[in-house]
Amino acid sequence: MRVILLGFTLCVIVLSYAACRADELDELVSLAFSNSPTLQAAREGSRQAEAACAATAEFLDPKTTATAGRLSGNAAAPLLASPAGIPAADAYGAAAAVEVPFRPGIYAGIGASEQYLINPIAGLDSGYRTLVGAQIRIPLLQDRGFSLWRQSQARQKELQAAAEARLLETRQAVRHAVEQAYLTYLVEIANAATSESATDRSQQLLKEAEELVRLKVVPEYQLAPARLELALRREEIYAANQAIDTARLRLEQILGVPPPELLTTNSNALITRITNLHIPEISATSSSFATRGAISEIEALSAAASAETRTLTDRLRPELGLSLRGVWATEDSSSAAANDGAGISGEDSSVAAVLVWTRPWSQTGAHARLREARAREAQLAEVLHEVQNRLSADKAAAHREFTGSGERLKEITIAVDQARRTLEAEAERFRLGEGRSRNVLDAQNDLTKAYRARNTIVAALLKAHSDFMFATGYQPDNNLAAELPPLGGTPGGH
Repeated sequence: MRVILLGFTLCVIVLSYAACRADELDELVSLAFSNSPTLQAAREGSRQAEAACAATAEFLDPKTTATAGRLSGNAAAPLLASPAGIPAADAYGAAAAVEVPFRPGIYAGIGASEQYLINPIAGLDSGYRTLVGAQIRIPLLQDRGFSLWRQSQARQKELQAAAEARLLETRQAVRHAVEQAYLTYLVEIANAATSESATDRSQQLLKEAEELVRLKVVPEYQLAPARLELALRREEIYAANQAIDTARLRLEQILGVPPPELLTTNSNALITRITNLHIPEISATSSSFATRGAISEIEALSAAASAETRTLTDRLRPELGLSLRGVWATEDSSSAAANDGAGISGEDSSVAAVLVWTRPWSQTGAHARLREARAREAQLAEVLHEVQNRLSADKAAAHREFTGSGERLKEITIAVDQARRTLEAEAERFRLGEGRSRNVLDAQNDLTKAYRARNTIVAALLKAHSDFMFATGYQPDNNLAAELPPLGGTPGGH
């Protein structure tokens, strides 16, 4: 009846604690997501990649050229062919031109020039000359259809996807680190409770031994082991408190800010966390890690490397472009021979269709850069293979640790129960004067050791579950029930 009542009381305590503190880990993860310097750096990296991707749109921006000054010789509008029949002359002038890229691969431009002739040919006074022209350029080999821009844009998009995947991987890594640090903190809390309970038992034994010695039920020499054990247990409490402080500092390091003052100090929290724990079965042929940021990042980097390879391959082709040009010109000047200074004006126009071919004598650098890009593609393919192998091993190892810890937990639960029974029996024998304090202390140490082992196994089970979820990218379908044994008793042995 007492065992049933104890179990009922424990269930009430555990359920009450779970109701009020079940979301503490989620709160810590949210705190880390908001404050972790590592995660903030990854966010800034994602913003950089987004800005770099948006910058590629500048290729389609119109490009304007404007000039003004003293012109010498046969002048023409910028980017345009000179009109036929215009005499060479010196002039002050100003010119402007605009060129706009149009999909799928055409550069269209228009330009105008206004000049004041100051040294015209014989028989003419100074006057004005106006040039207006238009041009269409079409790349035919290299950069045909704006291929260089399109590949650059594709590369930047993949680099942006890689940065976003790196941000996802960082979030997953931060979450995993918080989980691991929090579990370490909980196990230190549980171990401290075990040490305090062991100290209380040692102190109680010493009081009982002193009373039995006073009543001459046991000899006085049996006090020494009890005093020794009490000193050792008190030293353990100092060590346990130091371990708690260290675990809290490590958690603070990951969070980026001090953890909340209300961070639990309940020794049952470690055991409570395995209630209703879930983990899926692993398929022997399963190798998909679609939700893991590390895999997505490498795949995006591989796609970016492929785009770079295509760009460098295109650059090896000669430049061949077709230019269609047209220019209209008009002049307004006066004749020096005419008495009345009659004005002379004229118009002229010209058209041209020009093929321009360009190829460097040597392409040593271009070929070397192409080999570099292809080697980078091959490297990323091997890195992807290595990461997939590692994640598969991590997943399988975490699942094996989880299932193995579950089996160990069943055995250690039995050991805890038997150690408690043994301690009760030895304590009763000592009170009757039939045993020694050393026997009671050995039984106490066995119980303490069993509780510590149970804390370690529970922590290993929880960390294995965290490792499994991290390896699989915290997939939402990891929700199959896993059967765990009833633990019975608190970490402190109450």
